[in-house]
Amino acid sequence: MLFANLRNTLKEEVKPSYTLFGSDIFLVNKAIELILEAAKVEPLNTTRLDEGADEGDINALLSNVSMFGGATAVVVRGTETRVILQPNVKTKEIERVDCNPMTADLVVRLIMSQKKFSQDAAMLLAQCCDNNYASVDNEINKLLNYFKDKEQISAEDVSAIVTKTETFQIYELSNALLKKDAVRADKILQNLYACGVEEYAIFGNIVSQVRRLFFALKSNANDATVAGFLKIHPYAITASRRDGRHLRDKIASIYENALELEYQIKSGKILAERAIVLLMGALL
Repeated sequence: MLFANLRNTLKEEVKPSYTLFGSDIFLVNKAIELILEAAKVEPLNTTRLDEGADEGDINALLSNVSMFGGATAVVVRGTETRVILQPNVKTKEIERVDCNPMTADLVVRLIMSQKKFSQDAAMLLAQCCDNNYASVDNEINKLLNYFKDKEQISAEDVSAIVTKTETFQIYELSNALLKKDAVRADKILQNLYACGVEEYAIFGNIVSQVRRLFFALKSNANDATVAGFLKIHPYAITASRRDGRHLRDKIASIYENALELEYQIKSGKILAERAIVLLMGALL
């Protein structure tokens, strides 16, 4: 089950045990909160243990009547976090909850529920954090504190303050190339190198941006349809069509060249660093 569906399913039924997996620690913590709330477990009736806790001890804790009264729970933190509400739970009674980063649409909606973010700001913030809501939540708190006197937080505010992931910096590199801003592109590239990002990772992400641009400019389908095919937010297609329109006539040859360079890297005929220079040159 996806985290996004957890709240509604808890309204219908609370399972005896849940296993939470995924990389977004915010979602893991939120899932624990929602499960304990739905099961009506008070904080003092929750025992928190580390990974590897003895199953006998867990069952004993859940079997004993709490001195505070009411339902009890055991939360076991580890590679996968367990929330156990009943003793001696069978495997088939355990519900698994996917707490990996949510889709861009859902993250944007959650950001905009703060009311202080414009849609452009929310979209940019989600992109900067790779849709990881643990990072998004930290950045929201930072932005709300820094711009507490502003009526609305803009995309420019987000760009100035938010800590950007390496993936987003590579996106910014591609964006600078589309806008033919060679100085900014080189600055971002050098910063990525300084941060230890591998050349092939940078090249691969630029190729992904070229692929997105190719489909955006060559397809007659609407933004939502193209975005659905590429599994990205429609806004990304809108932006690609706007910023890359000057490449419409040569995007096919650029994309073909990108694929050829990728083949040459894999064949050992060229280094990734050299391929980056050649691909950047084609875009500029």
